[in-house]
Amino acid sequence: MKRSVLFYLTLLIGTSTPLSAGVTVEGDLPRKAALGFSTTAQDDLLLVRSVDTGSPAQAAGLLADDRLVAINQHTIELPHIGEGLLEDADGGQALHLSVVRDDQSLSIHFTPDIAALEAIPGMDSHYGVVEMNDGARLRTIISRPSGSQGPSPALFFVQWVSCGSLEYNPNSTSRQLLIETTRLANRTLVRVERASNGDSQGPRCHELDYDTELAHYVQAFRQLLHSPHIDPDDVVLMGSSLGSTLAPLIASRLQSEGVQWAGIAIQGGGAVSYLERMLNFERIYLERSEKFQPDEVQSQFYQRLRFYSAYFLEGRSPDDIANDNEQMAAVRSDIRGLGNGQHYGRPYAWHQQATKHDFLAAWAQIDSPVLVVFNEYDQFETRHGHRLIVDTVNRLRPGTATFVELENMGHSNFFYADTRAAYANRDGTPVPKIAAAQYAMWMRALNP
Repeated sequence: MKRSVLFYLTLLIGTSTPLSAGVTVEGDLPRKAALGFSTTAQDDLLLVRSVDTGSPAQAAGLLADDRLVAINQHTIELPHIGEGLLEDADGGQALHLSVVRDDQSLSIHFTPDIAALEAIPGMDSHYGVVEMNDGARLRTIISRPSGSQGPSPALFFVQWVSCGSLEYNPNSTSRQLLIETTRLANRTLVRVERASNGDSQGPRCHELDYDTELAHYVQAFRQLLHSPHIDPDDVVLMGSSLGSTLAPLIASRLQSEGVQWAGIAIQGGGAVSYLERMLNFERIYLERSEKFQPDEVQSQFYQRLRFYSAYFLEGRSPDDIANDNEQMAAVRSDIRGLGNGQHYGRPYAWHQQATKHDFLAAWAQIDSPVLVVFNEYDQFETRHGHRLIVDTVNRLRPGTATFVELENMGHSNFFYADTRAAYANRDGTPVPKIAAAQYAMWMRALNP
């Protein structure tokens, strides 16, 4: 097994070793690399967007706008393939890049630093690992108030569709929201880095399908309920964005095994079918992108309906559908997030499998208090989808579901002047503490 320098210096299998104040790491997962540069996709090419000052990448001569054509001798056929290869890079291990600069081929070699572990003011973080039935090995991160002892009430988090580590970043609104919620609710935050994220090992982001991701979460949370840091009788499950579709499926499956959740909270996703959800994406795009005139919206929507019916209900590839006729080719080229071989960074199968799940049926089975937060200016999701959860749960179990609508808030918890400004991500103000206060107030009321 390939292991990083961090493993040999600080990790002992089956033990928990302090690395710095407030941080411990358990297990033998190699630590990811701090690459020292960022990338961007452009016209099916992977370009270096920026290089960190003082990094080994800069010292080796890597420059912004260099085109990456191979990583460790693996040719980059598409940008997301290259991004996956970079995600696999371990800190302290040599990285070999083949780049093109001004039509000249260059080889650049350096050893990236080991990524720093998260440092959350006033909180301790424990890094662990859980083993999946299919061989994937997932990083877990449990964060709690500094000096905490014994099991405590917990918040299990399920993330959005896009890939990337859940480690704390003070510049990330979503991660600030998580930490602020945890503090205000006086809970321990539990994160699972899915197979494509952080130190976790398993399918890359563009390979990880919906059913596998769901199975991983169920297995990981089942194991984490036995953690000495967690009170298994007081756990809230929280899903954000597309994590809100996974949350009821995870909750209902573990509930069938005897898990009694203290509550389920979601934001940024409803209980309509996945097909309806994606068609709502298209409807909002047609109305708010300012690319279409009112008399074009209906015909455009009907074309997208035909496309998604073939994509989701018939299980066809978007690339195959685009070959049907010029209309379908035009639709395929204009759907947000639909790239070459992936959709929002995930394989086509991820979305096709999500279509087969019945989210409303899962919500109907959950016998726990429910919080649904809808952001008024959400750029993707509808109020109806959120209300559907609350209305259904309260019809079956009166008074157990709570609906909160946050005014002027966009999908990612930024304030905007109006819906069009939100859709364009124009002049938004991050306000994670406002949303965090809503979650925390509801969680604290679960155990008055």
